[in-house]
Amino acid sequence: MIARLYSFILLSLLVLPATSAFAQVPSGPGDWPQWRGPNRDGISSDTGLLKEWPEGGPKVLWHVDSVGVGYSSIVVKDGRLFTQGDLDGVEHIIAVDIKDGKTLWAVQPAPVASLLKEKLADEMKRLDTDGDGTVSEVEALARFGWDWNKYNKAAGEELEAVAAKRSAALVKTLDKDGDASLSWEEAGRWLGNEWQRMDKSDREADAEALAKSRTDAFLKALDKDEDGSIARQESRGSLLDRNFGRFDQRDPNTNRGDDILTKEELLAGLLKFESGCDGVISVEELRTHFVATRANGDGELTAEELKGAIGGYRNGMGDGPRGTPTIDGNRVYAEGGNGDLVCLEAKTGDTIWHVNLSSQFGGGRPGWGYSESPLIAGDLILVTPGGNGGTLLALNKENGEVVWQSAEFKERAHYSSPTLAKINGVDQIVQFSNQSVFGVDVKSGKPLWRYAAPANGTANCCAPIVDGNLVFASSGYGTGGGLAKVTLSGSVQVAEEVYFEKKMACHHGGIVKVGDHMYSCGAGSLICMEFATGKITWQARGAGKGSICFADGMLYLLGEGHDVALAEATPEGYTETGRFKTEGHGRPAWAHPIVTGGVFYIRDQGSLTAYDVKAN
Repeated sequence: MIARLYSFILLSLLVLPATSAFAQVPSGPGDWPQWRGPNRDGISSDTGLLKEWPEGGPKVLWHVDSVGVGYSSIVVKDGRLFTQGDLDGVEHIIAVDIKDGKTLWAVQPAPVASLLKEKLADEMKRLDTDGDGTVSEVEALARFGWDWNKYNKAAGEELEAVAAKRSAALVKTLDKDGDASLSWEEAGRWLGNEWQRMDKSDREADAEALAKSRTDAFLKALDKDEDGSIARQESRGSLLDRNFGRFDQRDPNTNRGDDILTKEELLAGLLKFESGCDGVISVEELRTHFVATRANGDGELTAEELKGAIGGYRNGMGDGPRGTPTIDGNRVYAEGGNGDLVCLEAKTGDTIWHVNLSSQFGGGRPGWGYSESPLIAGDLILVTPGGNGGTLLALNKENGEVVWQSAEFKERAHYSSPTLAKINGVDQIVQFSNQSVFGVDVKSGKPLWRYAAPANGTANCCAPIVDGNLVFASSGYGTGGGLAKVTLSGSVQVAEEVYFEKKMACHHGGIVKVGDHMYSCGAGSLICMEFATGKITWQARGAGKGSICFADGMLYLLGEGHDVALAEATPEGYTETGRFKTEGHGRPAWAHPIVTGGVFYIRDQGSLTAYDVKAN
């Protein structure tokens, strides 16, 4: 017990910020004013916290379901908590009271609201072809796909009754041949990705006979050159096109198909992937899908509902903002999924200034939305538009005016957030773009060094770890992480790789450095690695792939499957001292948790929960 207590004390002494004092946003006790904490390292300065949790987890202080849809984490300053989320489909910055979670204000910045008003008028004019002030189901499906049902308010009737009424009406509208069902040619444009979820397998049908009949029908309709097979180009736009790659058998030597489906491949593919499916949608199948997806709206999209459909960032991996606000004095800085960067008055939410990274600075919005959290450095606010205008942008934090943009460095933005460090005596921004982790001079934006090995072509999310002139960066998708030593070569800085370890492949959950070791659960298992050497000292399941933060000698782990665990931060091995599970909301738990003021905060989509983790 004495040895373990000594270990905790030693860890507290070792956990010192690796970046320069210039990187720190002013903060007091209980504050967590920016992404990943006061020093952007995932480390809390709290002490006197629980070393073990009771069964079921620590005591819940309060819980609210009012912070909107999104993956934004949270920040705390002067008794207020700030985050971002879509409320009724519209992107908001939100302030709540840390005592009870009560919303103090929730605003859409005035310039963004004005632009949305103009966009809404244009969309309504284009979609409302008959001018009756609403958009029909078919018009809404053509514009938004099945997702439009998320914004169609409840009709006030029982779900079953609504589903029966709307399915019958939709079939009547789209059924051109009058057979009381929908073929792909009749409805594929509107039902799109939902088609195969609707087309249910009939267990009583003769699956082989049905597959043979469909094979003959496909060949008759699509085999234009009558060679007895269907080429990829011949399938374009048809229902078959959606499964072509799965049906096309691969050559074992090249692992590639030949882009031609023979009659035998067609038959085998239908039996394997669509056994018992007839390739048409009946009224009953459509009704069942309305019920399964709880589409209980009235089937018409009003202007207010359309506002919710276009009022924020939309993505198949989850709607809503991704970035976390930054608090500096009496101001809130926040970046939305579409690149709207705003400065607000912290007490009221009133807009001070606004810019857009795409339209004003040549930025290229990443495929899953702008996801960074703005960085304050003295009088500057730093963000990452990416693209031809320059990867990084420095604005005057008081008025939003441009100070510099890194025109010499034009890599695209990805999903990491910048940090500040003093390397070889130079204050610099360290960021991870689509091609590399790199440093630029904070005063001018001049490129200093870059290190490309940790980057992948899909998503670089994990913030680099900087200690002195050593920089560790990591990414997922089978890539891994590497340590670079940044040295001076005359007046030029050069990054040279010290080691690379594929197992430390952090996707999005972050890394914390405690003493001489790093911890991350971003690749599936929790890994403890020696920072300077890359030696893995242990691996454990933990809470599964997810995010991590550190406080008072302990690791707080949030798995994306909603498992939560507490474990000792020690290179001696994995010791878990608490575990519970939070309620899911249909999406992975990707918002990073925080520990500050003796409270453990977990945000998941629209919910936010505060847990008491003080020892006394």
